[in-house]
Amino acid sequence: MAGKPAKLKHVPQRTCIGCRTVLAKRTLTRVVRQADGVFIDPSGKMNGRGAYLHNQKSCWEHGLKGALANALKVALTTEDRQRLEIYMASLPKESASETDAQA
Repeated sequence: MAGKPAKLKHVPQRTCIGCRTVLAKRTLTRVVRQADGVFIDPSGKMNGRGAYLHNQKSCWEHGLKGALANALKVALTTEDRQRLEIYMASLPKESASETDAQA
């Protein structure tokens, strides 16, 4: 049959605040500002102002230098910074998807 072509599903796009690369929302980690602090949002559904980062240390290091605080429009407290640095310590230097995309 020569019917209508299959309609492509819309994939939400977000920008990593560390490297400014636009990617699918699900490939990035959301960090959210709430009344009681800044948290990592694995579900992507928490209430509050959010910002997105790659799962690699270079983007998180850049984000923690000021890009994250600027995007969330908040000054990071010592407790917030420690929480984010603990998460960052578990990340690889460069993710496998990044090396595949560059090849």
